Amino acid sequence: MSSKIKQPPEKPPASEMSAVASQAMQKIAVGDEKTICKTISESDVYLYAGIIGDLHPNHTDAEYAGERFGGRVMHGALLPGFISRCTVDLVGDRLDPPGYAAQSFSVKCVAPILIGDTISVRVTVADINVERRKITFDALVTNQDGKTCAFGDSVVKVLRSNG
Repeated sequence: MSSKIKQPPEKPPASEMSAVASQAMQKIAVGDEKTICKTISESDVYLYAGIIGDLHPNHTDAEYAGERFGGRVMHGALLPGFISRCTVDLVGDRLDPPGYAAQSFSVKCVAPILIGDTISVRVTVADINVERRKITFDALVTNQDGKTCAFGDSVVKVLRSNG
């Protein structure tokens, strides 16, 4: 019995891979934006606290956090996740193929987000660098009163190919 080992398909030359990425990136434009809204629940905060082990009283003790912030606050580290989700909603399948991956997040928290607050997360395409296959998004997080709670940016890297 003879079996042949299948070889992976040959990758296209870098110029072709770059062409696929470049073509996909033309479907995105500076100024494109997306907003998502989310009401922060007690379970959101407690599930995240349990996953990462951050049970600080700012997040879990109503009396302690109430004296300092007016209520229990959401973990600021949840914000990159909301920004990522908003970015995915904005990009959709426009970069597939070849696909993309998150490369960085930078978020500055400037006001607490309390359990029960409804936040709006807006991402806007700020820069497209076809040569480096990077798309930069500005991010803004506001609460139900329009108060800025956080701002920053994120970068996605467009893949060379989907293989």
